Amino acid sequence: MEEIIKNQHGYYSVKNIPTEVELAEYYEKKYYQAAVGSYEIEYDSEEILYFKNKIEERAYIIEQNLSASNNRRFLDVGCGEGWALNNYKEKGWEVVGLDYSDFGCEKFNSSCQENLIVGNIYSNLKKLIEEKEQFSVVWIDNVLEHVTAPEFLVNEIKAIIEPGGILVIEVPNDFSFIQKHAIDKKLVDNEFWVVTPDHLSYFNKEGLNNLLSSSGYQTIDFIADYPIDINLLNPNTNYVKDRTKGKSCHKERISFENLIHQRSMDDVLDFYRACAQLGLGRQITGFFRM
Repeated sequence: MEEIIKNQHGYYSVKNIPTEVELAEYYEKKYYQAAVGSYEIEYDSEEILYFKNKIEERAYIIEQNLSASNNRRFLDVGCGEGWALNNYKEKGWEVVGLDYSDFGCEKFNSSCQENLIVGNIYSNLKKLIEEKEQFSVVWIDNVLEHVTAPEFLVNEIKAIIEPGGILVIEVPNDFSFIQKHAIDKKLVDNEFWVVTPDHLSYFNKEGLNNLLSSSGYQTIDFIADYPIDINLLNPNTNYVKDRTKGKSCHKERISFENLIHQRSMDDVLDFYRACAQLGLGRQITGFFRM
């Protein structure tokens, strides 16, 4: 396993970062081998509702913090299957998505294909900067942990966020106190969340906040999501020790998330702010402004 170290910002990263060429070669082989299986992915109605609910949580915070003068342009860096793009397009925003492939978007949100810029994300981001494009929201969902230079990326993005605009970053919540507890109590046998070279950085709330603060961003808000790792405390639901438990734990998360979204959004967000403050949640999302 690659050596993981705690860096100056307080989050963890791979000590020997691969080059961009090495990473490109790895992903090229990985996606080629996975291509056939990827065509079999489908989502049921509960899962699609879950995606929409999570996007609406963030949209609610964004709307509370944007002014009427902001341009309502939305950039999704690494837009994947296009769920956020579609959500904002339906709201009447002008949307742009960057990704290496249009496969996911074509399959699940084909109406957004016309809004995609396909190819190397860094190169296309640079083009947007050179063209002096400005967006009121820049959305980075489960991307920052994959890149070789997170600090470089968040600094580059400063050039395309309009004054008063918001940067939204979601990352896995790793080396959390539940994960460490599970290791200490031998509930799991290894640091299962470490998956190199797919993930090169491993964030927590403090580390992500420190990274953005050092780059000149002001923190607006932090939320987490459902703390699925609590299942590691129960031998009957420990999905790391028994991989067959993974699907049922995932369904538990979907059901819980959709259930609490029947309550007011303010109450839901207060709950997830508390989770973030406690270091709970499998994912954390930060909201930042220049």
